[in-house]
Amino acid sequence: MAPRPRWWHILQTSKNEVRLAVDIYNRSGNERQLEAFIVHMTLGWLKLLQARVDEQGGDLIQRDARNWRRKHPEGGWLYKPLRTLLRDVLDETDPRVANINFFVGLRNQIEHRHEAKIASVVAGRTQALLLNYETTLVEFFGTDEALGTELRFPLFVSSITQDATAALRTLRAQVPRGVLDWIQDFDAALEPGITAEQKFDFRIYLIPHTGPKTDADAAMTFVHADQLTPEQNAVVEQVQTIIREKKVPVEDLNGLLPKAVVDAVDTAIERPFTLHMHTQAWRYFQVRPAADAPNAAATKSDFCRYNPAFRQYVYTPQWVTYLIRHLSDPTTYDAIMAHQVVGMREGRDDPDLSIR
Repeated sequence: MAPRPRWWHILQTSKNEVRLAVDIYNRSGNERQLEAFIVHMTLGWLKLLQARVDEQGGDLIQRDARNWRRKHPEGGWLYKPLRTLLRDVLDETDPRVANINFFVGLRNQIEHRHEAKIASVVAGRTQALLLNYETTLVEFFGTDEALGTELRFPLFVSSITQDATAALRTLRAQVPRGVLDWIQDFDAALEPGITAEQKFDFRIYLIPHTGPKTDADAAMTFVHADQLTPEQNAVVEQVQTIIREKKVPVEDLNGLLPKAVVDAVDTAIERPFTLHMHTQAWRYFQVRPAADAPNAAATKSDFCRYNPAFRQYVYTPQWVTYLIRHLSDPTTYDAIMAHQVVGMREGRDDPDLSIR
């Protein structure tokens, strides 16, 4: 029998890292599971992408401007890091890339005494990291290499009990402010729509099945939203309205018009903040599209939403908090002021000025 190719051995190492990550995360207790999960999952992703590049005949070694292989300071060749392989293999706008980069950054933000609380805040993204790995594994190497038959749905209690939402809010309130600010900044830097992707943040609704059981029934069945009938989708929408904690809420609930945003920010920071500056701020942070954009609803929904009935944008309290935090930094304030000067020189419209 011919020996296995190198990429196959790299792939098995990748799968072993992921098995270990899941085993550690699902064990009882709350000692360092999230950090260990991130470490082993990112190693699993690194090895998966290395296997893909090697299987395709690509180069895993970093090269200098002369195209010579670079040496590691401690000997051997310098291999391409995860971020480089992501650029080589996946499109930069792929939600999988954003999800992986989120966890690479989050690992540096984890405070160990708050780790269990942080894990509860990012649980959907944690699940997406694993599901994306399995999907990509099958996409690259086929179902024979899949891990799906080895990984089982864990037994759990608190996340499906009546007080789960209240418990989650309590835990979130205990997460260090710096970590929540980092998460908000990471999300704000993404292209509009990425945070709503299941490949970035996996969210599901569990509805108990109360009908008679047949031999073909599984304890849990995953149904894609695009496979539902219009009647079933209507039921799901009703359920979402009842139980969701963080989704697009009732139309414009707690929405703020630009002048209300400006008043709140201007009161909270030491330097002046005007309606024109607000326009430059949403441009600077790319919170919403320009007035003549073809898709008016392409906003960062945590901060801004488009109301088609009134043809205007409304802003969220999170946007006010975000502006206060960032405009309190003199460097960011000056950058937006410079952006404002550029906008005035170019003669851009100022859509917010007409909305009071």
